[in-house]
Amino acid sequence: MSTANNSGLTTTISRSLNFTQSEDVVIPIITMILSGIVIVSGYFLSSKLTSALDRSGLREIQKSLIILSLPVVYFVFPLVAVSVFGTLTSAVIVN
Repeated sequence: MSTANNSGLTTTISRSLNFTQSEDVVIPIITMILSGIVIVSGYFLSSKLTSALDRSGLREIQKSLIILSLPVVYFVFPLVAVSVFGTLTSAVIVN
């Protein structure tokens, strides 16, 4: 949620869709929808990745390291995504 808010992505979406309600009402709803999409897609991607790892020919220690590193990636990704989305949304706003 903070990634969408801090990057300006929800504000950009709200302005581009021209809702009749104020941004104070629309932005939390857009943030909730984006967060739900990210959580559900992250779950399915993680499920597919762990299934692929189980079927792979990697050694057990390599599989364990990859699976244990996933939570770190989940916490680092939003930090990187804020700057990436912020740059993209500022480019969209300028153009």
